[in-house]
Amino acid sequence: MRLVAVAALVNWLLVAVALLGVIQGPGLLRRLQRLVTTLVLALLATLLSAVWLLDRAFEAFSAATPVARVTTQPLAGDAFALTYEPADGGLAEARQVTLHGDQWALSGGVVKWRYWLAAWGVPSYHRPMRLSGQFASVTRQQAAASSVYALDPATDWVWEALYRAAPRLPFIEAAYGSSAYVYVEPNVVFEVAITPSGYLIKRRQP
Repeated sequence: MRLVAVAALVNWLLVAVALLGVIQGPGLLRRLQRLVTTLVLALLATLLSAVWLLDRAFEAFSAATPVARVTTQPLAGDAFALTYEPADGGLAEARQVTLHGDQWALSGGVVKWRYWLAAWGVPSYHRPMRLSGQFASVTRQQAAASSVYALDPATDWVWEALYRAAPRLPFIEAAYGSSAYVYVEPNVVFEVAITPSGYLIKRRQP
């Protein structure tokens, strides 16, 4: 798509040159000929620009930026060990924690930008804050003690500020907490990613 962007830019430059020829060129017939050429170039440049913008929008709205890799291993009783390995640019060190339940979840604050900003490739703001264990059964969950590990013990002041200011900021579509969870599965590597809508967890392809 980079070639499409370059081709669109070149065509718009040719349109500018041709338009200058229409204005300053000698003779009515020559001006009409250059006007037709200008219109054709403008149409081609518009088409190329539209293709490039659609491709950019598709990439922006379907992008999934890696956050971490997670593995789990059952322990005695309802406990399990969870290893959290941040992706590049995340936390510096891997974390290994013990949680309880038959599922694990990652949660954090997310800010989703308006479509016209996201279309230019601006990723959703996010900050993973907690890992937690939980049970698929509501009854067991109600009877269980809290099982939470703080990835970041501090308050996310950026998310807090954007959350409160969101109704007055035209470039924010929504600010909210996002959580994704899956079952504890030994010998499976899970990949956590952030999408324009929130967190995504999927099994790593072998």
